[in-house]
Amino acid sequence: MWLSPAAESTESWFPWEPMILLYPYKTLQEKVAQSLTPYANIIKRYSDVVGHQVQAVTDAWQEKAQSGVTEQNVALLRNAMEFWRTAVRVSDSIAPILVHYSWHFFNAFTAYSLFKWQPRHTKSHGITVKLSDELRDITIQISNHGIFGRLVDTLTIIGIPLAFSRVWPTVEKERVKFVPNVEPISGQNGQISLEQLLEFDSWNFYKKINETRRGQLISGPYLRTSASLFNRFVQDYLVLFVASSIARYRPTLWHSIIVGKSREESNFALRSSKAVSDFILGPHGDDAFVPQITRIFDSMEKGTFNLTTDDGKSIVEPHHA
Repeated sequence: MWLSPAAESTESWFPWEPMILLYPYKTLQEKVAQSLTPYANIIKRYSDVVGHQVQAVTDAWQEKAQSGVTEQNVALLRNAMEFWRTAVRVSDSIAPILVHYSWHFFNAFTAYSLFKWQPRHTKSHGITVKLSDELRDITIQISNHGIFGRLVDTLTIIGIPLAFSRVWPTVEKERVKFVPNVEPISGQNGQISLEQLLEFDSWNFYKKINETRRGQLISGPYLRTSASLFNRFVQDYLVLFVASSIARYRPTLWHSIIVGKSREESNFALRSSKAVSDFILGPHGDDAFVPQITRIFDSMEKGTFNLTTDDGKSIVEPHHA
């Protein structure tokens, strides 16, 4: 069964149950604002470099826009949880569609809970898939905008170098800079074949960037695992987006995949099923995407969130920087 590796993993959502109530979520947002205020200059610098209007959430902004923002984000989280719980009860024929939307809503919840954006609402996924009746002919077009773009923005700002981002966060002379990624996985035109996506090795990518940027990478106690894992998460999300699109628009091809008619289709069934596990469960129970994001918010709630250099020194920039 395609969804079987993660079918019993609903406990990953347990820490988020209180946050579908307005008051607990409002309290969390206040902690988020306090945690990110010291990094407002870094966030502005990123916004200026990439041309995206993203800012730190502040107490003043929260007070002004509280009702609409709080209710929107709680609804996004509730939708993410509901889509997941529905996905584990349906057949493999439509499960990828529901799993994709669960991850999509959770991405939106994460981005909108950590930062404020202009325009406030994005109008697209930020990804399009050119489908074919053959897996080898499928291509993905990645945009810098949409929810996918805001996920990339969010992870980059908190210090994670991504193969999918236009810039990488580095530390030079105790100041965070965003340097161009000269070899994005999707190339300069934002297009990547499904084959290229599946061949991407997140560990080799991180090993390479760690060698070339040694001593310049950002770390933090909230990042218990290396950036290679977050690169795999982004890769997984794109894989599931493709699986969702195939299930929706090429149901005959999806049937061939889930029964493993060919080697290529069988491999994609296994890889996309693993992506589901990486979203909610992970190989060791707590290193999937949802638990990792839970850890980041938990550090903010406890007041322990801070950006550090590789050697553990806190990154603190003067307010006027």
